[in-house]
Amino acid sequence: MKENPKREEILKAGSECFARFGFDKTTLDDIGHLAGLNKASLYYYFKNKEDIFIAVVLTETQAFIADLKTKTLAFSDVRKQVKFFLSERIRRYGEVIHLTKLSVTNLQKLESMFDQVFEETKAKEVAFLTELLKKGVAENAFSFPEPSASIAESLFYLSDALKYETVCRMGRFVSDEADFSDATQKLERLLRLIIR
Repeated sequence: MKENPKREEILKAGSECFARFGFDKTTLDDIGHLAGLNKASLYYYFKNKEDIFIAVVLTETQAFIADLKTKTLAFSDVRKQVKFFLSERIRRYGEVIHLTKLSVTNLQKLESMFDQVFEETKAKEVAFLTELLKKGVAENAFSFPEPSASIAESLFYLSDALKYETVCRMGRFVSDEADFSDATQKLERLLRLIIR
């Protein structure tokens, strides 16, 4: 289904504003000005700033996952595909974590909306990972008895846990230089044990 061009312009403007000013400081006027629309026009397409923000996050996440799948499948060895897919998820998070710049209050306000985006994205990622594991078993690259969505989901959560551990270590002072290299190294060590 093709997006509405005005809605796409709003999402593009929203993405630029949120990246430049952060969620807290971005206003609907900022987004409207950049999109060439007044605030009333924004309300035709979105309920509020939070709705625009979540739509931007979902759009950018879907684009990243589509690109990640393409890059993953470029590897000929399925073991490398699984390792790349899971470690690249962590690396990408390190690139974008500083862009949101959310206050605790706004993070709490958006939490349920983020949960919905997370669940939607997780389902697609786990399905893709499940297909990679099935392919690996068929090629005798893995010795799983029967690759299931639960194994793929466990690997997905392993990747997320390492991401989360790094964020917790950084605390509230996440900067543009967020370093997730330790998390990707831990993931690679664990995958060597699991995928052997």
